[in-house]
Amino acid sequence: MNKIPWNELENAEREIGGLHELNSDISDSPLANPDIVPVPIKMRRWGWWDIACLWIGMAVCIPTYMLAAGLMSSGMNFKQAILTILFGNAVVLIPMILNAHAGTKYGIPFPVLIRTSFGISGAHIPSTLRGLVACGWFGIQTWIGGVAIYEMIRVFWPGIGELLGGRPLPLLGINLGQTLSFLFFWALHMAIVIAGVESIRKVEAWGAPILLLIGLALGWWAWSVGGGFANVLAQSDHFQEPSLQAVRLDDQSIELKLDLLKNSDGSYRASELKVAAGNSVKDATGFADAGETIEPNELLTLNAGADEKFAAVKLIDKNGKDFVITTEVKPVGGGVKVNWWLTVFFPLLTAMVGYWATLSLNIPDFSRFAKSQKEQFIGQAVGLPTTMTFYAFIGVFVTCASLLAFPDVLISEQAPWDPVQLLARFKNPLIVFVSMFGLALATITTNVAANVVAPAVGFSNLAPNKITFKMGGIITGFIGILIMPWKLLASAGAYIFTWLIGYSALLGGIAGVMISDYYIFRRAKIDLLQLYIPNGKYKGFNFAGITAFVLGVIPNIPGFLIQVEFISPESLPSIFRTIYTYAWFVSFGIAFVAYPILAETIFKKSEK
Repeated sequence: MNKIPWNELENAEREIGGLHELNSDISDSPLANPDIVPVPIKMRRWGWWDIACLWIGMAVCIPTYMLAAGLMSSGMNFKQAILTILFGNAVVLIPMILNAHAGTKYGIPFPVLIRTSFGISGAHIPSTLRGLVACGWFGIQTWIGGVAIYEMIRVFWPGIGELLGGRPLPLLGINLGQTLSFLFFWALHMAIVIAGVESIRKVEAWGAPILLLIGLALGWWAWSVGGGFANVLAQSDHFQEPSLQAVRLDDQSIELKLDLLKNSDGSYRASELKVAAGNSVKDATGFADAGETIEPNELLTLNAGADEKFAAVKLIDKNGKDFVITTEVKPVGGGVKVNWWLTVFFPLLTAMVGYWATLSLNIPDFSRFAKSQKEQFIGQAVGLPTTMTFYAFIGVFVTCASLLAFPDVLISEQAPWDPVQLLARFKNPLIVFVSMFGLALATITTNVAANVVAPAVGFSNLAPNKITFKMGGIITGFIGILIMPWKLLASAGAYIFTWLIGYSALLGGIAGVMISDYYIFRRAKIDLLQLYIPNGKYKGFNFAGITAFVLGVIPNIPGFLIQVEFISPESLPSIFRTIYTYAWFVSFGIAFVAYPILAETIFKKSEK
């Protein structure tokens, strides 16, 4: 490259086969470092298989395995759940491919691309928001993988759980063995980060086939123990409604409807029951513990007062082990019938889009290494929707089979949806060890690509001349420890409606601005050099982008506040809850339309 001062360059860009690069050195720019400068064309080595492997490595993980569980518990059958996952990922594939185009064409990462639509200074807003979401996911995934490591070690060293008496450590709340397993798994992530971005491609390339084989092995186990596909999938009906439902009758008594699992001979697995009602969950549970035992039955009537709002059932198996379930008593008539499409399908579809709304923003971090647009397009189309749908189906299929394989599972709520819990039930130490190794591998391939690269590049963009990709990755790692993800998971509720839909509202607005800016306003043409000049055409804040983003997010705020119970549903019109149901689509659509209008009118001078 020609060594010309970066601030004296006029035309430093060249094109080869539709790919652009800088033909001069800009390393002296305060907005550049080796990790965020355009990737030279000769260094763009990722083919469609590398990108497909990237998606296989990211999509095959424990949250994907458990994804259909949330959908089915909301009232979907397994076919509806799997089709919703497929459709949601097909939808999010569109902005994924659109945003990847700029990364492939210009060889630039997300925080640099976003400089055109938010300004060089304003780019810190979306890149930081994206990075913080990733830091939360990084901590959660690292904890999940650490649990798999812990269970793996326990196979050969059961005493790891008894270190220091097995007592929870002060402040942390987990025992020493769990802490060491978590930190060991965390250190593996940091080793890959220090090795650089190219090491991620290598880990994904050899890890993807292993992960697919583990999924197939789980599917084979489910088929063999369950007696075939039809018999296994028939068990999915147990997950569509809660195992305990309680309805107030006209005479104020409570009718209990139970979905009890049966043995192959038709007998109930539960040997006896205890039932009671109370004014609170605690009261109902306590009354059930002290109550009299009765024979198992799927329809019971409980004489109770009009003020008793909760019912509890204590199930006891043949070995004397018990399991308590509770539910709120519905009023006479069982409540108001709701529209399935509005209350179930569209919120869950939005959540499925939100699942990868994060990567739909920073996909340029990876597509900048692609050989061509064709390679990134095929790789994503092959890798994302197919893998997500396949592995979610494996989760449904295997969990349904567990209802048949484990006689101590009395109702569907006891089914081991978490694969760590499922595999811990196997008695063969070799099977447990290999399985936990597979889960740890699945977690690390997902975590590094999906939850380390984005914040690492984003933090690097905050101070390019001081923070490298490796340092940004290490910062991400320490934030992942500080949030204490085991506590976050223990207290996190409404995973789909609060977490996924909530942040999808933010990320949808950013995606709307990005795509509108690149395709509508700029016609897919960027001045590559100007992205690295502090006082150039993209300097400061692009208030058109920032305003369009805010306009996209604002309509979702009331619905979010209702969802987290900050305000009561009755205090606002119901339209706000409906809007929140479509959070990503609403914020994306408003931002997408508003941006070019604002850029061409109110903020036209700042654009120039």
